[in-house]
Amino acid sequence: MMTTKNQYKTFSIPTSLYPFYATSVLTKSEKPAYEIDISSLIPKDIKKDLKENDIKLDIPKTKVFIKFNKEKNLYEYIMVEPVIGRKTFNIYMNLLSVIERNLLSKSKHIELGKILMEIAEEDSEVFEDENMTTLSEPYKKAMYYVVRNLFGYNIITPLLFDTNLEDISINGINEPLYVYHKNYEYIPTNIILKRRIELFGMKIDGSKILDELVLRFTSLSNKTISIANPMIDGVLPAGDRVAATFRMEVSPKGSSLVIRRFPENPLTILDLINSNTLSPEVAAYLWYALDQRMPFMVIGLTGSGKTTLLGALLNLVKPSWKIITIEDIPEINIAQDNWIQLVARPVYGELGKEVSLMDLLKLSLRYRPDMIVVGEIRGEEAYVLFQAISTGHGGATTFHAYDSKSAIQRLLNEPLNIPREWIPTMNLIIDVRRMSLPSKNKVTLRRRIFAIDEVVSVDELRRTVSWDPKEDKHNIDYNSMVVLRRITAEIGIDFEQVKEELERRSEFLRLLASSKKLTSTKESYRLLKKYIIMYSGDPDVALKEARKLSK
Repeated sequence: MMTTKNQYKTFSIPTSLYPFYATSVLTKSEKPAYEIDISSLIPKDIKKDLKENDIKLDIPKTKVFIKFNKEKNLYEYIMVEPVIGRKTFNIYMNLLSVIERNLLSKSKHIELGKILMEIAEEDSEVFEDENMTTLSEPYKKAMYYVVRNLFGYNIITPLLFDTNLEDISINGINEPLYVYHKNYEYIPTNIILKRRIELFGMKIDGSKILDELVLRFTSLSNKTISIANPMIDGVLPAGDRVAATFRMEVSPKGSSLVIRRFPENPLTILDLINSNTLSPEVAAYLWYALDQRMPFMVIGLTGSGKTTLLGALLNLVKPSWKIITIEDIPEINIAQDNWIQLVARPVYGELGKEVSLMDLLKLSLRYRPDMIVVGEIRGEEAYVLFQAISTGHGGATTFHAYDSKSAIQRLLNEPLNIPREWIPTMNLIIDVRRMSLPSKNKVTLRRRIFAIDEVVSVDELRRTVSWDPKEDKHNIDYNSMVVLRRITAEIGIDFEQVKEELERRSEFLRLLASSKKLTSTKESYRLLKKYIIMYSGDPDVALKEARKLSK
């Protein structure tokens, strides 16, 4: 039965379920940049129950506006959710009350269809049609907040469904939430978790909502956070990274939370070609270098796309190779059958033992790998990696540095202390950057391989690839490929043959990149691997198949 109007007033709910939303000042003529659909949050059993009752749950979409603030000289991310009045709020509270009673009745799932039909017996405004299949506008809005808060993460739920966002950052209480947008870098939003939030006469403590969000994401990452241990760094089930602080123990503005987004399906070398991060010619060069076991290092600043590029290149590795990846946080995802993924582990309890990157790297040498990949070097593990490379193992890693010269200087000095004679064993240094490029009437941010250097000696670098900012294209200097020339000469391959092979691989990748059938599917990284395997078996047959695919 339906809860009466007087009953809902005494019905208490957790702070995280209150349907508060960000305010915004927009004119009617302004159009959203895009919309976000959160309906995929609805569990399958609830969708089934709605279908059995012939009810369409068409909840509103969240609108996103990107506005330029002239006073602050920056762009702002404006999220607009359905505005609810007192009537819709009453409906929402009533729905939660009935849902709670439904769950207490030991139902296996929320019988939402049955609940709506029961409410409709006493409220004629549930449906907008006589057939009772389409919800009225007030109920659609109320159901939006039911879905958002019960199955999502309150006000930040739509942000988690925005594929344009790479980072979501809550800096504390009474501070605007920031997002890292693909086209605008970090920009403020209109979402502010205030210490005191008023909603239809009720006062809500915003710090409690923030604390609950931190606790929930911490739990999802299988970590614990408390006053005694107020910091965490973990991975969410979908692969996104989460870092947080709890209350005011180490962050004076209250709990803080950063969610770093990662695509469910990794970007491939074809995606990077199509986005002009690198050209087919550059991709062919790196692919060929990989086949020759040339160790490489991807360098760049935070957010430049180092790990993305590393993962895309690893998917070009020969299928017969054994790859071992070693990471603090598992981010690399490749379609390689002969792949061992190792992840560092912190201390668990008094009897537990920390398993560091160094420990895993030493262990990996006993696995007889063709290639050892360290997600990022920053300490003593760098010494062991360079030692392994110097003994003939293939290797790859990422490293925080502005350019090749500064990378080498960091490697030579504390705390890494790599011997000078080992530096040239890292044959390639790939410099990837996030560049500001003019586009129509605004500046957009795009990732580009800025340069590739072959390391001849600690004092000599040969630039084989450079990026032309005026033309936004990559130039290759075959004459500077001193290291590749030396390696191929040692196995009796003339460099003219190498250039012919690079041209053939470039054409192959260009054809694959032009195929929407291949690049548009979610499993593109696995499909690409099939064509890489095909090419390693018979390049001519693979080229023919690529031509068919591109038509």
